[in-house]
Amino acid sequence: MERICLPAEAREPARAERIGGKEYDIWKEKFYQDIRKFIMEWKELDNRYEWALEFYLKLALETYAQYQDRGYADEVFDATFYDYTIWCRECYRKHGVYGLDELWWLGQAVKMNLFRLGRLQFEPVVTKKDMKGKTQTIPAGTKALNVHIPEGEPLLMEACQESFRRAEEFFGGDYPVYVCDSWLLSPHLKEILPETSNIVRFQELFEVTEVGYQYPQAEQRIFGDVLEDKRQYPEETSLQRKAKEYVLSGRDLGIGVGFFCI
Repeated sequence: MERICLPAEAREPARAERIGGKEYDIWKEKFYQDIRKFIMEWKELDNRYEWALEFYLKLALETYAQYQDRGYADEVFDATFYDYTIWCRECYRKHGVYGLDELWWLGQAVKMNLFRLGRLQFEPVVTKKDMKGKTQTIPAGTKALNVHIPEGEPLLMEACQESFRRAEEFFGGDYPVYVCDSWLLSPHLKEILPETSNIVRFQELFEVTEVGYQYPQAEQRIFGDVLEDKRQYPEETSLQRKAKEYVLSGRDLGIGVGFFCI
């Protein structure tokens, strides 16, 4: 908990260790067998957010042993599981308690399907469909690293480039393609941001192949919550002000999907 800078207020309930060994083993089996079913049953628990924090901390201890077996650096473990801290604070913001509720996502780190290397997170995947760019097509079945951008820090280009360098080293060059689906890749952002924006510079690393509008992810990330009354969105930053004006005009920033090759 100290290594991932978990808020002090969140540590005491976890230290109480309310989850006994037998209960832990039963739930751990559910977690690894079918995480979706696990989450459905978890939603029926009392104090489920605090319970999830303790349970996932216990899972992380076992994952740490696997990191050691594979020779992975403690720095990578600490950075990867700092996601617990990010989502613990978000849980407090939303529910008023220190705990966790993004259980599927956080489970990817536990299962060693996700690693944070510097500014960015990387998830080894196999592409499920062709990605057709202007000059190149990535066929379905290609090994790739799915790029995720955790919140909380500026998206500096130098830091991102360092993350890509570290990813190539960490994964041994076995993944020649980076893919990403995020509101940060939406071409519509260029309508509200200057060319010098860190977001625009990051986006231009990728060849965007499609834009989807299935969920207002940009609103969630920019404003913290998706509100039915868009007029209630805050205007504390220039991005919030410009994005609010954009959505109030009836437009959707969307979610961009793209790739680039090493």
